[in-house]
Amino acid sequence: MKRRDTLLAMILLAPSAALLIGIVFYPILRTFYASVCEVDRKGIPGRFGTLENFRAIFGSDVFVHDILPQTLIWTVVVVAGTLVISMFVAVALNEHLPGRRLMRAVVLLPWATALVISAAIFRWMLHPTQGPINGLLRSWGVDAPPAWLATPDLAFGSVIAVGIWVSIPFTATVLLAGLQAIPDDLYEAALIDGANAWQRFRMVTLPLLRPVLMIAVVLNVIYVFNSFPIIWTLTEGGPANQTHIIVTWLYRTAIWNREYGQGYAMAVLTFLFLMAFAITYTLVFGREEVERL
Repeated sequence: MKRRDTLLAMILLAPSAALLIGIVFYPILRTFYASVCEVDRKGIPGRFGTLENFRAIFGSDVFVHDILPQTLIWTVVVVAGTLVISMFVAVALNEHLPGRRLMRAVVLLPWATALVISAAIFRWMLHPTQGPINGLLRSWGVDAPPAWLATPDLAFGSVIAVGIWVSIPFTATVLLAGLQAIPDDLYEAALIDGANAWQRFRMVTLPLLRPVLMIAVVLNVIYVFNSFPIIWTLTEGGPANQTHIIVTWLYRTAIWNREYGQGYAMAVLTFLFLMAFAITYTLVFGREEVERL
């Protein structure tokens, strides 16, 4: 009976396993294989066993001095800003305020909108002559409002602000779910002990919210690190490569310049970085959580 149940389970799981292998694992393995091959202009791997694609990437001054630091800054600033703002939003939505259901729905609206559409809206809003932001600045007496997405000193900050804005709904929803799982009795006990609002947040909310925060950090790093639509829709990596990150530079290198081998190599680097981050972060903070319990 047990052997028959095992066989039946394997038969039922076989279609899903085949689909998973064909859609997920095969492209990953093929990317790793192609990254160490000579790849022609059509993207077809040739001679196996070369590291020339990786040498070409790390031999590029633009990639080493611009793309890598900008990717790190983009990821850290967007994730940190998103977590801080989302925490305030989640705490506010968790309070028993009038109309909080409507406010929760409003917060979720940007999440329901495609990233390309959100980025296109911000591109219009930041337009130097037709955008409402510069129109508002002119009405306030600013004679020459800046070209937000065309000025190197302002473009990267602008795309970071948009990246934070589109990341808030998901993160706030995750944190709100964690807040709602905290029993009210703990807050009442802390209040009886004389704890003020900040002490209740620091001593009760943050420790109990830590597992949810860990999940939110990992997911946000993965999403933001690979966030292609926002930057490409807003600036296409310009001006002067000042807003490129690895994923947009990969697209430009592989699709525009038809350097598919370097594109495969950058995809492998991205996969390895995110895998290493997720494993390290989970092991470190997961062990601390277990020790704390």
